[in-house]
Amino acid sequence: MNINRIFFSKAIHRLRLSLNHIRTVYIAQPESSPLQIYRNKIKAHELRADPRQEQLMSILDKLYYDLQTYIPESRQIETTTTTTDKTKSNILSTLTNMFKSLNDSVERQKSLYIYGGAGCGKSLLMDIFFECIPTNEKRRVHFNSFMLEFHNRMHRIRSNNAAVSDNLLGSVVEELLDEIWLLCFDEFMVLDIGDAMIIKRLFEHLFAKGMIMVATSNRPPDDLYYRGLNREYFLPFIPFLHQMCTVYNMDSSTDYRLIGTQGHVQTVFDASRPETESELDSLCARLIAPFEPESATIDVNGRAIKIPWQARGVAKFSFEELCCREHFSADYIAIALTYNTLVLTDIPKLSIEQRDRIRRFIILIDELYNHNTKLIISMFVHTVKDIFNPLKDNPNFKREDLLTMDEFHAFDRTLSRLIEMQSKEYLAKPKRFSNAKKQADDWSQLL
Repeated sequence: MNINRIFFSKAIHRLRLSLNHIRTVYIAQPESSPLQIYRNKIKAHELRADPRQEQLMSILDKLYYDLQTYIPESRQIETTTTTTDKTKSNILSTLTNMFKSLNDSVERQKSLYIYGGAGCGKSLLMDIFFECIPTNEKRRVHFNSFMLEFHNRMHRIRSNNAAVSDNLLGSVVEELLDEIWLLCFDEFMVLDIGDAMIIKRLFEHLFAKGMIMVATSNRPPDDLYYRGLNREYFLPFIPFLHQMCTVYNMDSSTDYRLIGTQGHVQTVFDASRPETESELDSLCARLIAPFEPESATIDVNGRAIKIPWQARGVAKFSFEELCCREHFSADYIAIALTYNTLVLTDIPKLSIEQRDRIRRFIILIDELYNHNTKLIISMFVHTVKDIFNPLKDNPNFKREDLLTMDEFHAFDRTLSRLIEMQSKEYLAKPKRFSNAKKQADDWSQLL
């Protein structure tokens, strides 16, 4: 076979791959780059200068310029799913290695994994980068929501076409990357064994097809799914993530969500006071007027989720109803998408033995926060900091004893968000709805 024909065929193959991933090529503008937008916000006193944030913005700025002409293109990646066909001829193996070398000669664009404590600015800086990329082929999504959508796509494709079952994962990835090539994940974490078992194969396919990822997390890659069930099957994903991503540690102890949140509207009530129930009833009546509350159901993937008390975009649950029963991320996402306000009553003090309840509460607050859903709570503790505080409750515990507990790490974020969700700034934010009918709220009258 003529070597010129080989290279020509390879060029045609690369062109076809590029055409399959049509994307908007943009010209980077220095005045609207992520780093410049960040510096403008500091000058306008919208943000405070922070050297670790500045360094991260420089990394994101470089990525912004590097992606100007980036074309998503399939690359060969060392994967656990690669099979060996001993009947292949030597000439075919030689050509495969040659093509691999051609691909590898072009430096792969690395993705970015950002980790750090709650409120250090990870998500905010990623959002600045995301908004600066002038393309529609991008998506910013909470990692829990993405994995839920992934499983739903798997179910739909399997149900509609049994013939694709042999390459179901590849079919889902092809469908996804027909729509986007840039994925920005907020709160990258693995808590579910189902996700842990499939995540490496999923991301092998995504990266092999040219997906670029920017992700934020509270934990470094090496601590993901720490002490999770059957973690040994998850462990190969960690070096793979290091291989495909630049990993950046925010290394900050400042929680900016706790700065400038004075002037709170009362949204937190003491459940032990006898008058709290009537005060909550009065507040809820103002929010739903002139309607009367009634029960309803929400369909979540064929399951009916009962809403015991709701009207005009406001839903009310007890902690027992929402966090002590078998609810899943999809349930909390549906509630957050459907209602502009959630009233959660009778939150108890949580102990380290109640990990399931703590995990559900963490996911619930994450989804409410992601969709700017307002939150009113009553609780049997003095402050939100006391809802789950094992170091204070048990003097024999040391912080290092709990660092392997995912819920302990994640609750720092939950606490930070609970405090921010009481602020006027948060309560004034417009609600992020789904495509369902939007329900107006009267929070503007309360601020």
